[in-house]
Amino acid sequence: MILQSMSMNLALAIPMFITWIVISGMGFYLIYSNKSSLKVLIFLYFCSIIIGGFLIGGVPNAVLPFQQIFMVIGLKMPIPLVIPMIIILLLLLFSVLLLGRIFCGFGCPLGALQELASRVKFKSKIKGKNKKNSRISILFQKRQKIIRWAFFLFFGIVTIFIGFPILQIINPFIGFNLFNLSFEILLMIPLISLVITFIVSFFVYRPWCRYICPFGALASVTGRFSKYKLTRTDACTNCGLCERICPTNEALEGSKKSECYYCTRCIDICPQDAIKLRKR
Repeated sequence: MILQSMSMNLALAIPMFITWIVISGMGFYLIYSNKSSLKVLIFLYFCSIIIGGFLIGGVPNAVLPFQQIFMVIGLKMPIPLVIPMIIILLLLLFSVLLLGRIFCGFGCPLGALQELASRVKFKSKIKGKNKKNSRISILFQKRQKIIRWAFFLFFGIVTIFIGFPILQIINPFIGFNLFNLSFEILLMIPLISLVITFIVSFFVYRPWCRYICPFGALASVTGRFSKYKLTRTDACTNCGLCERICPTNEALEGSKKSECYYCTRCIDICPQDAIKLRKR
């Protein structure tokens, strides 16, 4: 089962990398050059969802490398079997180290789907918000990190020591292959997981990325050291609007931007045009 899954993903390697690089690269370029707009970003989200999601089949699949690595360790199989998955995982993490969470923001079809859904509620408006609410949400954000790492350990322990491929079963990326899924309930779980993630995204900002995704856990660490970040320029008047609109509280002064998904809400709301994507 593992070898078959790997061969299927290797066959999609070329279109996967093209989709990932082009869409992520366009998103980064538009933000860096101050040419981004909500309509253009939404267009990129749709491209990621349609091409990387439904047409290619939910790739790049940021969950699959973890599932296969855990399985190989648990079954005590030769590590070379998962070298392609390790390479893909390292490339994704390297992109985060260099450009921040641009892959999560645009290149990941599941991330794009969640971002698109979040636009219904998390619009660039600040009515009813204040800095006290922002401080409360910071406490919640700390719990979010604990929940994410708890899931990471849970997935690893269950897969390695029990041999149950739980990540593969609930993986919402597989749900993009809805036309290829049979009606067996076990194979329908990824589709159900994808639908649930989409619905919850209307109420909670990027629930899969911030609470469950194993890649998101590692990327949140790597993202702290990324070379490019959204930063305030000398034109900043400390009005606090960016802090109040940011759905992950990464607009706070001194933030490491490890959870910044380049949604550009802070850029849109800034009256002084004082937030730029620049090299750290």
